[in-house]
This record gives sequence, C-alpha cells and structure tokens, in this order.
Amino acid sequence: MAGKLIEPKVITDLKQRVVCLLPTGFYFNDERWEKIFDQYEKKGDTLSMADLKKLFPDEATVQHP
Repeated sequence: MAGKLIEPKVITDLKQRVVCLLPTGFYFNDERWEKIFDQYEKKGDTLSMADLKKLFPDEATVQHP
C-alpha cells in the first residue's frame, strides 16, 4: 500500500515496539518501509524525527513538521 498518510502513523515491529512515528502527509511505500526498518535495526531503538530527516532529506513532512 503506497500513498500519503492522512493521519500520523505509529510503526511498530513484531514485538509491538515503536519503530517510528510518521507525520501526516508522509509518502509511505514498501521501499520507504524497508529503509525505515533497516535504520531501526542498525540503531536498535526507536527512530527520532532527526533520524527520519537524515533518511528522507527531500521529504517536506519530516524536514518541516
């Protein structure tokens, strides 16, 4: 499922731990999910808005929330 989020979305892992919070208007697709989850696994903790800014430098919704 791809498209812009119409409301904020909490992404969790299989153990229901928070991966990140995506803002309204964020364009979400499978490729971006993989990128988010790869960074989450590398960090070993919830991704912050600063982490999302680094991952998606061209995404206005994380650059200017």
